[in-house]
Amino acid sequence: MKSEILNRLSYISDEEKRILEGEQKINKKLYSAFTKEFIINHHRLMQEGEQIALRRHTRFTDFPTHGHNYVEMTYVCAGEVTHVIKHREVKMHAGDVLLLNRHTQHNVRKTGVDDIAVNVLLATDCFHSFAPVLPPSSPLSSFIAENIRSNGEPEYMLFSTEGVPPLENLFENLCYAMVGNDILSPDILKSTVALILRHFAEMPDCMIAAARHRSDAELLQARIEEYLRSNFRTATLTELADKLGLSVPYLSKRVRELCGTTFSRLLQEERFNEALRLLETTDLPVGDIIIAVGYENTSFFHNQFRARYACSPFKWRKLRKDGEAETE
Repeated sequence: MKSEILNRLSYISDEEKRILEGEQKINKKLYSAFTKEFIINHHRLMQEGEQIALRRHTRFTDFPTHGHNYVEMTYVCAGEVTHVIKHREVKMHAGDVLLLNRHTQHNVRKTGVDDIAVNVLLATDCFHSFAPVLPPSSPLSSFIAENIRSNGEPEYMLFSTEGVPPLENLFENLCYAMVGNDILSPDILKSTVALILRHFAEMPDCMIAAARHRSDAELLQARIEEYLRSNFRTATLTELADKLGLSVPYLSKRVRELCGTTFSRLLQEERFNEALRLLETTDLPVGDIIIAVGYENTSFFHNQFRARYACSPFKWRKLRKDGEAETE
């Protein structure tokens, strides 16, 4: 990177000045309105309507554990920056780029005057336009999809731009946008980021490391189980396939492989678990419970209940209450 740009990026910000004068910690109120969990809100750091913003990383103190409601792309211009993600140290050197999705929490170790890093803040909305330009098989495509999901998995990706002139130039352009006299338009910023992501997708050798806390198989199984727990009353294999973007035959096969049984059996298990809970903890009539757990055919429910528990729902409830009475 040109020395002129680095020199301009080395300025002492107001926040850093307060830290050097003895404040020692970052002021969380500058980043978030949350008090219990430190989640940085892009509305605090972006102008209204902005989808991409640039900020230099705050030096001279540890940046405590936090999350974001946006994707953070950190580029190290000079020196070193160490992130800690799930107790794993990720040490970055000049030219390295770290992508953190909005489900990932991390902290950053104290940096010195010569450790210069730029954070590119990317609102989730802008990723809908990035996805079509990336190869579907690219890990970045999966990263974007995971970020967009409201219940996605924490994930990060680490890249190096060293010795790759197109990427070095693109990041220099972003850094210049922070300190130069020319203000890049939102469209140019978005195009620059899109080009960076495209280069990363098509240059797999640039990727140093990537981590998701669960494998794709574990993640799919968790989503199947979560869907059934939350939607057992109306759940269908077709609806779940639509939510996951998978075909019904493929999902049916994966359910068998991952869960060891069929979707319909898993659904039945969830419904009967809820029926038992309602029988034990409420005085609802059995007919109301049958409807509450998603069945319309009362005969089917009674037959299945007897096959499972060798008694009727009425007797099961009585036996549970009698058992509780004996222990009192």
